Amino acid sequence: MAAGTVKKYLAALSAKGLVTDELRPAVDVQCTGGRFFTLPKEIFLLKLSPSSFVVYAYLLLVEDRRTHKCHSSIRTIAAAAHLAVSTVMRCVGELLGRGFISVESSSYYDSRGMKWKGNNCYTILPTRPVLAKLYQEQLNHLELDAERERVHKRQEEYDHRHPHEALCGAGTDGTGSCPTEAPAPRLRDLRGTKRNAG
Repeated sequence: MAAGTVKKYLAALSAKGLVTDELRPAVDVQCTGGRFFTLPKEIFLLKLSPSSFVVYAYLLLVEDRRTHKCHSSIRTIAAAAHLAVSTVMRCVGELLGRGFISVESSSYYDSRGMKWKGNNCYTILPTRPVLAKLYQEQLNHLELDAERERVHKRQEEYDHRHPHEALCGAGTDGTGSCPTEAPAPRLRDLRGTKRNAG
């Protein structure tokens, strides 16, 4: 997120009295309805897009604390998060793909026995596997960078010891110049060989 965007959001929070001028949460903030929910601090390490972060926070707000499930519709999430329906669908896909949530389809029968598609059932999954995957990816990147550095250093040492071979290898004539492309082999004209042989 850009620094200008962060400043804009902080100014909005300060105008509503949610943070002090020192950027600390206001102690005397009264939450309407008394509903607070916890947000895992690891979520800030996982580099979610701002929209996905808001959708995830909303799902945490409305989840059943015992089962970690919620049944909000896409339109309800979009209205609560002030996002477009298509953005919420993309965010749900991102959260699903990264292992933050699982999604199950649901259906119901009306009074006439007609089956209808219901809201999705979202299950909030633990963040530890997602965090472990992130740490493993970072470790793999570090190992790959170390291997690239090692290969680069070996290549520089080899180029220093063999300056003529550094660009294109030793030439076939022993001069160290780049060999030209070898001519294509000539093919014999086989037309008429049967007649000549007979």
